[in-house]
Amino acid sequence: MRSSPAAVRGSSTAGADRRHGVMLRLVGAGVMLTVMADTTATTLAVGVLRYTPAGAGMPLGDLVWLTSAAFIPIAALLATAGRWADLFGRRRVLAVGLVVFVLGGIAAVAVEPWSYVLAARAVQGAGAAAMIPASLGLLLGELPESERRGAIALWSSASGLGCLLMQAGGGWLAASVGWRALFIPDVVIGIALLIACAWLPSGKRSGAKGVPDVLGAWLLAGGIAVVVLAISKAMAWGMDVLWLTLAAVALLGGALAQARRHRLPAIDLALWRRPRFVWGWLATWGFGALSYGLLTVQPLYLLHLGYPMLEVAMWLTPTSVAVVVSSFLAGRLVRRIGPYGLIYAGSLLCGGACVLVLVQSGPTVWGLIASVVVGVGVGALAPGTSVATTLAASPHQYASAVGSATMARMVGGAVGVAVVSIVIDHPFMTGPFAGLAGALALCVAISVLIGALALTKITKMRPDPGDVMVKVPRKLLLELRMTLATVAAEADALLPVETRTPPTTTPPAPQQGLPVDTRMGRVPLPRAAETGPLAGTRGRTN
Repeated sequence: MRSSPAAVRGSSTAGADRRHGVMLRLVGAGVMLTVMADTTATTLAVGVLRYTPAGAGMPLGDLVWLTSAAFIPIAALLATAGRWADLFGRRRVLAVGLVVFVLGGIAAVAVEPWSYVLAARAVQGAGAAAMIPASLGLLLGELPESERRGAIALWSSASGLGCLLMQAGGGWLAASVGWRALFIPDVVIGIALLIACAWLPSGKRSGAKGVPDVLGAWLLAGGIAVVVLAISKAMAWGMDVLWLTLAAVALLGGALAQARRHRLPAIDLALWRRPRFVWGWLATWGFGALSYGLLTVQPLYLLHLGYPMLEVAMWLTPTSVAVVVSSFLAGRLVRRIGPYGLIYAGSLLCGGACVLVLVQSGPTVWGLIASVVVGVGVGALAPGTSVATTLAASPHQYASAVGSATMARMVGGAVGVAVVSIVIDHPFMTGPFAGLAGALALCVAISVLIGALALTKITKMRPDPGDVMVKVPRKLLLELRMTLATVAAEADALLPVETRTPPTTTPPAPQQGLPVDTRMGRVPLPRAAETGPLAGTRGRTN
């Protein structure tokens, strides 16, 4: 028996949707894997340059610019890139970001002067700023709602996998080839993802038309860049940072003013009017400060003890494994305990692990356990903060929400890296590990703040109306329908026979003496009175 053409078309459409779903997940996870592998490569490169002759005695504050050079454009452009991805197509913005990222990676490997290396890292940061919101926005926009939390968990766990792979192979690359070789894997993966973009759907676009707010985008990017620059150079530049702060306030104020009057603003003000998004954004900011601070402290702590780069990578591997596994499992738990339950648990684990390391005198089994606990905590925080921010937005705002949330994570990361570097170079504690101990104490304080924020949201804040309505719409609508039907029947029984509501069946031809509804083409017909508590109380007819 031959299948009908409709059945064949339906099966082929289902197969295409499955292929698109698989490709979307692979590319989305690949983007996050690449970005986090690049971040890990940067922290490893800073450690190699600080404790080897390749750094030529450069102070840590200058070496950290290898990280800040990418952080600043990422943080500055994420919100704008996410907004433009929603407006002009997420696949298009993703492809452009991959091209820029790959070109910047090639330049970082090839150029020699330090200033050129920093410029290449800034180019890579600009490309990553376009890749991150476009990839997750495309993934969430094309998948059904039931699969979005799992997609976020996969996307978050890919970041831990990127750290794991770079830590496992980065030590060997740095020891055998040199610190520049740490950026080669990112270029290779970026080229593969760019080729895979050809098989992705174009992605949903906003229905708004017009010219985007280019001036507002530049003001927003400039303001965030100045904020990150001021944070990074606070100790080195002294009071000059005050002028940077004033400039940042002026730039961000100008971007906000543009957003209020432009038709397609660079800042989606409707998104920032959602309390759920704002709470998630604050938690994401703290998570960025904590995770990047820990990512900076861990290799510096082991290199300070005299461990070679290969052994440092081996010590860091359990942390990344724990991040990958716990991120995947947290994606399954988020429906039961909610995103803020994950955030609270993750902050508690990270803070407790830092306290455990502080009471140790050197690398021990307890230190290894603490590194695993840190990985579990970060693995819980990553999907928790992603779900809390991204799913607080509407589907047409997904890329904007991802861009704004990841911008918060990057700005928080810049704060974490800068403050940790300052504390290490200017310790406020005493002892042989005074600077590193102070940095760990700072991470404990950040963990406490994140946990307090999550606990406040869980215990003190009323649930959002949207959360309640999602759980009971069918029951509520059925009860409302029954009530309205009863009221309509009773009211209809009070009316004269010739003016009652017509039946909903197909009307016959017009009858003489009855008015015709010219708008709907229907003739109101009399019908028998329905039974009800008020059926026998008809009024007088006119």
